[in-house]
Amino acid sequence: MTNITATSKVFGRRKGKRLSSRQKENIKIHLSKYSVFKSCAEGSYKLQKVDLTNLFGNLKDYELEIGFGMGDHLFQKALVQTTTGFLGCEVFENGVASLLTRIRNKKLKNVFIHPGNCVDLLDNLRGAKLSAIHLLFPDPWPKNKHHKRRFFTTENIDKMCYALKKGGSIFVATDIEEYAGQISSSMEKRTDFKAENYLIKEFKSPLGSKFKTKFERKAYALNRVPKYMVFKRVA
Repeated sequence: MTNITATSKVFGRRKGKRLSSRQKENIKIHLSKYSVFKSCAEGSYKLQKVDLTNLFGNLKDYELEIGFGMGDHLFQKALVQTTTGFLGCEVFENGVASLLTRIRNKKLKNVFIHPGNCVDLLDNLRGAKLSAIHLLFPDPWPKNKHHKRRFFTTENIDKMCYALKKGGSIFVATDIEEYAGQISSSMEKRTDFKAENYLIKEFKSPLGSKFKTKFERKAYALNRVPKYMVFKRVA
């Protein structure tokens, strides 16, 4: 059954600085080739259950990054892990354009993008048996009145669980101590996930501990030490 996006409101910035002519061309002409869902004329998407084999072919594993920002982490992973299929979700147009340009430059065939609501994507990945889901420096929505916008709700954790295979893991990084505490508390209450102890180099494998995303570099510049958390699906 095919549905039209979106099912819930999307928070966060959609656009930043003006795109270059090349970036505009990539989005206008080439994004559809790398899009998880087909787009409609009015800018929405035709949502349907994602068939990973049909999308990627016969690859070894599949991973998802929710909110990939400018695409640094997702691109580098896809470049190194050529037998893994990567899905990326991001509503920030400049980030989508940045990743798309790099994908085309390197002619990568193991990356597909959903430039829309990540909940819509997760809803259509139920039973996908992903090996990993990455959430690196998700928006902490620091004001108390905005905490309800945070991604780590019981409902969204359920959706991630349904998309992961048993033994698959959620990788989370945040430089906001209070948010890290909330995430840990939410996950500790669950019987279907177990917190794992990873070294930073293991968390970032195979990119190495020296690799840093834009938000990670910003965190260290502000003397905030990020918290790296891994939760393994055990049931």
